[in-house]
Amino acid sequence: MARRVLDAGNVDELKIDKDCVVDRQWVNDYVDLILSTCRKFGVKVLSIAARYSRIKGTHFYVKIEPAIPSPLANRMQWLLGDDCERVDFNRARIEVGFRDWNKLFWPLDRKSRPLYRAEDHEKTSM
Repeated sequence: MARRVLDAGNVDELKIDKDCVVDRQWVNDYVDLILSTCRKFGVKVLSIAARYSRIKGTHFYVKIEPAIPSPLANRMQWLLGDDCERVDFNRARIEVGFRDWNKLFWPLDRKSRPLYRAEDHEKTSM
């Protein structure tokens, strides 16, 4: 018998933990991968931002619309290379209906660096 998953709500932001530091061109390629993966699932990317650390790697924050169910968000984060242990913890949190399941821990003094904004690309593609 399949386990019943409680409703952990919908989310409008994907959070991906990449435990390595790579060159800027690799990050540009990753932005393209995020865009194509979201498009595959019928999700529009509004913005992508990153927080970098030489020790911890990179955290990516992807604002999306429409908001999607938590199990799909966790699946998409896994497809985008989110830390596997984090994906497993998130899956357990989602299954018990924990709405604040999608945590990334980062020092408060670190700022996000914008990588993509949909509005910038809509203007140039007209």
